[in-house]
Amino acid sequence: MKKILHLSILFALFLFTNKANAQITITYTNMPASGDTIRYSTCKATSVNYTVTGANITWNYDTLVPTGQGLYDYTPASATPYFFYFTGGDYGLEIADSIGFATYEFHNVYDFYKNTASAFETKGMGFTYSGLPLEATYNPADQIYVFPLIYLNHDSTPYKVTVALTTTVSYSQFGYRITDVDGWGTISTPYDTAVPCIRVVSTTYGKDSIHYGTFGFATPDVQRSYKWLSLTEKIPVLELDGTYNASSGAFTPTSAKYRDEYRYFAGIKQIVGVTSQVSVYPNPTSGDLYIHTNSLDVSTINLYDVNGVQVAVYNTTGIITKVSMQSLSKGFYYYRVSTKDGTQAATGKVIVIN
Repeated sequence: MKKILHLSILFALFLFTNKANAQITITYTNMPASGDTIRYSTCKATSVNYTVTGANITWNYDTLVPTGQGLYDYTPASATPYFFYFTGGDYGLEIADSIGFATYEFHNVYDFYKNTASAFETKGMGFTYSGLPLEATYNPADQIYVFPLIYLNHDSTPYKVTVALTTTVSYSQFGYRITDVDGWGTISTPYDTAVPCIRVVSTTYGKDSIHYGTFGFATPDVQRSYKWLSLTEKIPVLELDGTYNASSGAFTPTSAKYRDEYRYFAGIKQIVGVTSQVSVYPNPTSGDLYIHTNSLDVSTINLYDVNGVQVAVYNTTGIITKVSMQSLSKGFYYYRVSTKDGTQAATGKVIVIN
């Protein structure tokens, strides 16, 4: 009887171990839903090692140091200013209180999502311009995930969205997204340990295009993200984003965040609070650029081209910092505004039309 009991215990441990290490499958039921409010913490992008992947991997990131927090608030379309554009279960996520400046200033900027059994996709965006709620619909939609997501899956999907800024000015993004599930195993972060997950690598090979009447130009924009997805958390357990150089294969991490609970850290501001204190104008620009910040903690502005190559570094000179863009070629650039301790405070895109 004792021997049988020992064998039963060993068999139970075997089943538990194999269940813990089993591959998982992500479907639409594991995505965020309308009304969900989910917290995350940010950390330095350089602290995440993304090079190891494969089958049955143990990813240990439990020593990540949070630098701030943010909140995903998935709002029913009916509760946004754009309820008459997005229906049928669509829900939005506010991504900015305001972007742009003066003539090209937009408020209450939302991305809208649709979740079906076949895909989780960005359906469109809503924004308020000159007091009017407007929308831009993706056609085709940007399919962030195609279900089911299982190890070694590979998908390629196109996307396109055009925003009419005025009767003569329009902006569009178009290209395709390549998604690969390149690993599975367990992941540990400061939020939780040994969580079964898969890793998804998503690369968007896009172009940003802007037209002024008959004049226009397009600039390549290649972005990559590494996401560790679980069955329970709805947003990635860990996400690393950055630019990708398709020619050299070089990836430049720019931001990282992980699923978390509410934490209070002395001296660390909420991400939303810091970001809202930074504005860049005029955008587009053909000469000088002004960086306006109400935060005394901000000290450095880094400027990158679409390949993630740093082209300039500026030190803040007060509430408003003036920098010259005249020596740069026309196209799209990314800025990163950092605090004195090196924590990323805000990022964005600026258009040069020299």
